[in-house]
Amino acid sequence: MTNQAPQTPAYPLPEGNAIGAAAHEALDNHFKAVARLGRVMAVVTAAAVRDILTDHDHAAPFDAAHAELIEAEDGSLHATGRYWTKDGTETSFNEAIGERAGEMGVFGMNEWTPYMGYENQAVWKPLVTALPSRHGQTVYRFDLAKAAALPLD
Repeated sequence: MTNQAPQTPAYPLPEGNAIGAAAHEALDNHFKAVARLGRVMAVVTAAAVRDILTDHDHAAPFDAAHAELIEAEDGSLHATGRYWTKDGTETSFNEAIGERAGEMGVFGMNEWTPYMGYENQAVWKPLVTALPSRHGQTVYRFDLAKAAALPLD
């Protein structure tokens, strides 16, 4: 993603000198970093669901296909602990592994999922399907396989 200067900037960046070039380079690097952060956190979210449900045993059976994420007022995403299996069954971490472990799993995931937000929605929006809103919050069904397949670079 590259930065495009506004049509009518309040203060046009100087062109053809070090200040303008540095500003454009810094903005381009910022937007690339924000997009990468979105990709990496999408992969982390998919891995977290797997690790929560398998107790970090990567050889254990794993049938989750989608996880529920909600969008906060600031545009950041948060895990709820609800997920869907490959056959479409809706369940939760609490039901699958117990209340304490399930809630701790959601707590741990929510250390990372909020890094997916409005700034990098071009990365994560293709990974979600909107669900009916709940308590005024936007709710998404997050595709774990698509997220896990994203490049880290």
